[in-house]
Amino acid sequence: MKKNRKNIYFVTHLLILASFNSKAQEELRPLNGNINLFYQDLKLNNSQNEIANKKNAASINLPFKDDFYYAATGNFPDQNLWSDSSTHVNTGHGTAPPSVGVATFDGLNKMGYPYTPYILNTALTYPADTLTSKPINLLTSGAQTLQASDSVGLSFYYQARGFGDSPEIIDSLILDFYNPTAGVWNNNIWHSKGNANANINDTVFKRGFVMLDSAYYFKDGFKFRFRNKATTSGDFDEWHLDYVYLNKGRTIIGDTTYNDISFGYVPSPLLKRYATMPWHQYKPEERANNLNVFIRSNSGITIPNMSYRYAMYQNGLAIDNYDGGAIPNFKRFKYFGWSTDNQHRFPAFTYTFNTFSDSVDFTLKHYLFTDGISADFCPENDTVIQRQTFKNYYAYDDGSAEAAYYINGAFGKMAVKFNLNFSDTLRSVRIYFDPIGNMQSAESASFQLQVYADLGGFPGPLLLQDSSMKVIYLKAGVNVTPDYTLTTPLILPPGEYYIGFKQKISTGIGVGFDRNLNHSNYLFFDSGSGWTQSTIPGSIMIHPVFGRVIPPPVGLSENKNVINLFRVFPNPSHDIIYITQNNKTLIQYELFDITGKLILKNSFFGNQVAVNVSQIESGVYFLQINDEQNSQHQKIIIQH
Repeated sequence: MKKNRKNIYFVTHLLILASFNSKAQEELRPLNGNINLFYQDLKLNNSQNEIANKKNAASINLPFKDDFYYAATGNFPDQNLWSDSSTHVNTGHGTAPPSVGVATFDGLNKMGYPYTPYILNTALTYPADTLTSKPINLLTSGAQTLQASDSVGLSFYYQARGFGDSPEIIDSLILDFYNPTAGVWNNNIWHSKGNANANINDTVFKRGFVMLDSAYYFKDGFKFRFRNKATTSGDFDEWHLDYVYLNKGRTIIGDTTYNDISFGYVPSPLLKRYATMPWHQYKPEERANNLNVFIRSNSGITIPNMSYRYAMYQNGLAIDNYDGGAIPNFKRFKYFGWSTDNQHRFPAFTYTFNTFSDSVDFTLKHYLFTDGISADFCPENDTVIQRQTFKNYYAYDDGSAEAAYYINGAFGKMAVKFNLNFSDTLRSVRIYFDPIGNMQSAESASFQLQVYADLGGFPGPLLLQDSSMKVIYLKAGVNVTPDYTLTTPLILPPGEYYIGFKQKISTGIGVGFDRNLNHSNYLFFDSGSGWTQSTIPGSIMIHPVFGRVIPPPVGLSENKNVINLFRVFPNPSHDIIYITQNNKTLIQYELFDITGKLILKNSFFGNQVAVNVSQIESGVYFLQINDEQNSQHQKIIIQH
């Protein structure tokens, strides 16, 4: 019988499982939502999807190939290949994928929100995500008329769980074919069931292969789709898809390798300790000496020469580069694993950052080159793009949560260790909270921000315990880490500090947890028996904000061109929002919900207006403010 999924948690290694007793103190569980999906990017993607569908109304021709190489710069499948999708593409959920980027199937919709958030019976499995190809021309290939004897086959690689939640035996990944002759779907052409043991950690991508052997498929308008069945109340039962390939002249046994080299993950950050940090806190010793790069060969032969390089850009201009040279006899990943050549695996990083007073962004483009093999099966995955950001906050995580971390027990505490190189002012803490159990009750959960001094490598004297705050949960899956502002800013001298919170509920408050970057040595928890260093590999999504000004929290795709002409506060708010301006001009303001529905509209003349939001439902809204010459948009959180 299937367990209640709300109570399932998972860890990375069996050693970790063994180290926990029956009263485990720190735990991981699947997310109830996915903050890696952006509201703005979703609107843009939907618009692009409509345009792509119109432009590509005609069927596409063989070969059909997608390895989701674009996952480092986007969240959704390529609209030139896929007609619809509720999956998301990413670089963090799959374990050792054939190439960087996978399409993930789970229990969340396209916006990162559960299909059935308040489902009562979590022991059942339901239809969830779907990924459908565009119509494909299987009538002809060039001048050739296709038929079943032409050995048209579909192959793909798939993985259960990866860094996510393990699908159980009643969960499944399913492949369907569309019969263009009859105009109907032939369901369950292929399927794979989940694991009988929920603790199985599937680290290998398996190969699926299906031959098209029926004449009625060989028409213009053939389609295929992948779909999954899962617990649809959260980020449960994950399947990861990669290397989807449909073509003629294929065999199930002989067609198993590809002349292809690829990156497996986005390389490590350019900093030794953090994923990002305040630019005004940066010192030269913070820079990483080497990067961590994962390169693999999917070829069936030894590649005579493989070269690796990277180039670094700022504002579109090349400012640095690296050439790791060529290594001979690069061997197949299946038997030899990632490239172990130090010039490729751990390339040197020697660039000297200039000093800036404000935030700054850098882009690294990593490249692979080969000699001595025939046409590269997928040249797109020979390049991966990496971004390094310096803002006004610290972060150990890569911005992508694969799980939720929480502490068992009432008044449990967690704190993350940060170092100040210079005296600074702590203004707020951005925390991605993921609710545990019923979402409505989770939003009533409260906590208190805390700051500790260092005492022998552990949290010591309590420097600050702020007033009680309520958890903010962004229901639309918006990629924003909410900003919890201190009642009084805290001035701190240089040194090590521990910043976190004390929870007020015994069930624990889940916090987004990145399982790709491991900084567990900087995470500490106290469930009632004193402070203990975390033993779960990963990075917690707690971001302390320092400096004079706190810009509004935005997602990974930050709007760098916004000039705030109007001040809006407090944010979050439960009753009144004030809009102020320096000039006494006529102002019009409009409040929209996340669907674009207009909630209120009004105008004022003067320096300030009080907007009553006490009767508006809790959630995320967008405020548009206009005068005769300017327009400003701002995200507003209403919390009762």
